[in-house]
Formats: sequence, C-alpha cells, structure tokens
Amino acid sequence: MSADRDVTRIVRSWLHEDAHEDADRVLDMVLDLVDMTPQRRASWLARRTPTMNNYARLGLVAAAVLAVVIVGIGLFGRSPDVGPTTSPTPSSASASNPLVGTWVAPEVTCAQQVAVIEAAGYTAEQITQARAQLVQDLEGFGASHGPEAFFDPTCENIAYEPRWAPVRDTDQWSLVFDGLPLAATIRSAREIDHDLEPSPHNYRLVDDSTFEYGSHNGKVWEYCLTLRYSIVGDQLTIERIAPSCTGTADASLLDQIAETAILETSSFTRQP
Repeated sequence: MSADRDVTRIVRSWLHEDAHEDADRVLDMVLDLVDMTPQRRASWLARRTPTMNNYARLGLVAAAVLAVVIVGIGLFGRSPDVGPTTSPTPSSASASNPLVGTWVAPEVTCAQQVAVIEAAGYTAEQITQARAQLVQDLEGFGASHGPEAFFDPTCENIAYEPRWAPVRDTDQWSLVFDGLPLAATIRSAREIDHDLEPSPHNYRLVDDSTFEYGSHNGKVWEYCLTLRYSIVGDQLTIERIAPSCTGTADASLLDQIAETAILETSSFTRQP
C-alpha cells in the first residue's frame, strides 16, 4: 500500500496551512473508513473473506483526496463571521438507543456454541444441513477454507480459519452497534470474531426490549431475526424471539444457526 502512503503524504503537505485543519480532519476520517471498508456487503460470513484488493483501496483513497479538495474549497470560500456548523454525533443517539457502543463476549469453544444451538431446538441434522449450505456458499465466494466449527455437531472441524488468519479453537465475538445514520430507522452494526475482518449487519430498534437484526440492502431485509435484549449494568444478553421480522420470510437455517451461536452463547460486556 505504498501508493496509499504517497497520496496521503502529498495531500497532508497541502494541508499544513492552518486554513486546512478541518480538511485534514476529514482526510483522517475518510482514510480510517478506507481501512475499515469490507470487500463486499454480505451476511455474517463476509468477515471470513479476504480484505479488499489494492485497486479498490486506491480508488477509495482517490475518492478521499477528492473529498478533501472539496472541503478545502469550501473552507476558502467561508465567510469569516460564520462559525463551524455542528452535527449530531453517535453519543447523542445513545440516550435513546441503549445498544449503541461496543460489546465484547468472553471466548467460547465450539462445544459451548453447539450446546446453545441444540438448546434452541436445532437438531444435529439441521446443523449438518446448514453446514452443507455454508460450504456451498464459500465455494461460490472462491474461499479457500472450511466452514465454521460450530456447524459441526462433533466439533471436529476446528481448523476452519483461512490461510491469511491464525488458526484458533475458540471464538470471541464483538458486537458494534454504530447507531448511524442518526435519522434512519435501519442502522448499521458489525460482528467481529477476535481481530478478523468485521461483518456488516443492520438493526432496527422496535422497543426498549426488542430489536430486528440481520442484513439490509437499503431497500429490504435480505434476512432478519427478531431478538429480545436485556441490559443490566454493563451486561447485554440477547435471545431470539422469531426467525423473521414483520413482513419478511424466515431467515435461512444457515443464518438462524450462525446468529444463535454468535449472539446467544454468552452475554456481552459494554466497552468504555
């Protein structure tokens, strides 16, 4: 990514003047987003796909440069007596959205996750069926690794990680509820296992104990689950109410089992 650094250096040299301090901040924000942007918007298994290629990243950096230039032009044309505009921040949503923030669960084993899946009523046959679907989906992505361990009732499929990530026999899930966009009903969230690539998700608060969760393409839910949540102190617990949301069909068996293992195996602790 030397090209990224070269472009960044050139732009920052242009931004050294005081008049460009705000534009410098915008560049930092956009470049951070470049590093965070996943290769594709998909369901929970997107976190297992490789990171974006260099051409895509260079394109995003070019877009970042254009954004900074536009902001710079706006700064030069601003009247001296006009102060900086204020915009809502994610913290302003937290008062009415208790899910906003980062939540981390303890490490869990395959056996723990399978026990939760079975306690939710899924049979070994259904778990195996979902595993077969996952293998098929991964082949469609051109992936070079096996399926998640918790899709094997025997937990023998431990070495499931891709070649570009370390092999682990546990999962440690983090949930990040962004609370953005503030004006939207459907907001963004992410699932992360250890330090692997985040998997993009979406959610909608229904009331103070219920939310809808899944993958939304901007128009409709691609899949959606209705979940109950409870926050006591800094602990978040989640359990499924229904495998669908209002107006949607049931989520696939694959998504149902995956989210059961991820969301219900243990509680999550709010991070500072």
